[in-house]
Amino acid sequence: MKKIILAISGLVLLAGGAFADSTNIGAKLSYGDFDASGTETQNLTSDPNINSSGNAKFPFASIFLEREKELTNLNVAVGLDFIPLTAEIDSLTGGGAADGTGAKVEVGNQITLYVQPSKELSNGLKVFGKLGYSRMSVDITDIKRQASTAGTASTDKATSKDLDGVMVGLGIEKSVSAGPFDFIRLEASYTDYDTISHTNSNSKKLTADADLTAISLSIGKKF
Repeated sequence: MKKIILAISGLVLLAGGAFADSTNIGAKLSYGDFDASGTETQNLTSDPNINSSGNAKFPFASIFLEREKELTNLNVAVGLDFIPLTAEIDSLTGGGAADGTGAKVEVGNQITLYVQPSKELSNGLKVFGKLGYSRMSVDITDIKRQASTAGTASTDKATSKDLDGVMVGLGIEKSVSAGPFDFIRLEASYTDYDTISHTNSNSKKLTADADLTAISLSIGKKF
């Protein structure tokens, strides 16, 4: 259902040029900190639920499209931001420990639908806020599980999950005249993702909660 909502919203955005004063397109380069924590059910009877956490820092790029309307005291833009690439955020090694898990975790192909109100200042400066809804794919591959009990190792090879979240952001925009570009932006954002869960073939359950903090620099053009 959420994929359908995003698709319909995107079509409305693309078709809404008649109700907007400008169309903005651009590219964004970001540096993010992906933080995750979770619980894993294992075979150990003394402590079957193992809590763990970790984070990964990595750069990523995205493209965006906006429809912007100029109102009396502020401007309001509705936009779509798409990260077309995937990044490996962690490589787990089960080692020789009983019930250890080895896997490779990749995230990417995130799409965010957002509303961006902004306020004109002076000298071509503008401040803006953001509120959006994000969906990201999470791919877990090369799964290898050690097991303390014979025959209980997982037979899972790979799994994919959709990670949904709410994004908030704050930034500044500066009008420029640099070749084909009309503005540059610097912004900070935070995305709080929903908890996801996965049950292995041996009925061991994994739950994870994640968030993404990012600093971004973007450049774009108005039409």
